[in-house]
Amino acid sequence: MRLSFPLASLVVAGVLLTLAEPAPAVEIATGSMLGPRYKQDQFYTRMGPTAQWDLTYDGGRYRRKVRGSLALVRVSQALFDDEWLRERQFDPEANTDRVIAQLATYKDYGIGGIVVSLQGGDPGYSVKANGVRRGPSADLGEKSGSLVSAYNADGTLKPRWLARLDKLIHAADRQGLIVCLVLFQEDQDEALASPEAVAAAAGNVARHLIELNARNVIVDVADAWDEPEGRWDHRRFIPRYIEFLIRLVREQFQHTDFSLPIGASSGSGMLYPMSLARLCDVVLLQGDGRSAADKLARSRQFKQYGRPVLMVSDSNGQNGTPDELELERSIAEAYLHGASGWSYVPARTANLFPFVYSLPDTSNVEASLPAAKRHRAYYRAVLESIARIVLRRPPPSARSQ
Repeated sequence: MRLSFPLASLVVAGVLLTLAEPAPAVEIATGSMLGPRYKQDQFYTRMGPTAQWDLTYDGGRYRRKVRGSLALVRVSQALFDDEWLRERQFDPEANTDRVIAQLATYKDYGIGGIVVSLQGGDPGYSVKANGVRRGPSADLGEKSGSLVSAYNADGTLKPRWLARLDKLIHAADRQGLIVCLVLFQEDQDEALASPEAVAAAAGNVARHLIELNARNVIVDVADAWDEPEGRWDHRRFIPRYIEFLIRLVREQFQHTDFSLPIGASSGSGMLYPMSLARLCDVVLLQGDGRSAADKLARSRQFKQYGRPVLMVSDSNGQNGTPDELELERSIAEAYLHGASGWSYVPARTANLFPFVYSLPDTSNVEASLPAAKRHRAYYRAVLESIARIVLRRPPPSARSQ
């Protein structure tokens, strides 16, 4: 039967309207945020503000042991732009696009999200590795250091950084992925002129996330906030006033219909005072350089806090050896089963300038391979390991391992 013109027009208009409507946003929360009926130390998501909250990794695609946890990939440099870099050409927008191009692949391997930073991370500059003779800190000045920051000196936000952030958050949302967003990094807090500018920046980011309706974000206020080396500037304002900054971020959500999980990641000492844990929605840890036994003992200790325990940085594969790969696999499984999540750090690929995010064809990690090829194979091998931990039916390349 042929539709009359007015009715056909209405049908077509309705279809176009449906296609134009954005997909429901993925919203992340913790059981401690949702109330006593939920598992306090687990992660939950829902699709839309009126939908039901379900444990992460719920459903037939995933193994039961990982429900309520998150596997992340730490791509700190996804928004990277070093404004002082002169030695090599670098396109920040293309860099972010390369991360976005890998999101579907990450999801295929059971990855639940990514960790990114508004002040980057150590890009591993060296003459041997990438031909750049610079340090990672803004303290070193324009001739010798790096300026990698989403913030102007007064704490206002740089439009180009925001454009990349928005694009990345929306792309992750379309894949159903979470973004763990680091606000401050100890090599770059000096890019802000004062403690007041640091506080202004934290509030500005929170308000921007609200305006963006970015419900798929976990906020990590400061990367390794308690590191003792004295690399935090402004008389160590961020370590001394970390609780103030967490409260400041949370206050921005008082009059909104959603909130975001907020925490601050420990340094490699893996210390987390109970007073801080009770203030946070999630216990964020870094395990770089710690033994496997120590990492597991700490995670069990922090379970008493009634918060998800999420390892946001755990770089075990600095040399990309088969022994390191076995260690990486065992820690990933322990944290995804026994805590509330674990983040893989592709230190020599996705976090080493100029940053390689794509996966190679092979995951065969052989000590005899040249370092660059071995580290790329290692990258894929870890993702395949995560797939076997998380998914009932991993991708074919991961099943044979």
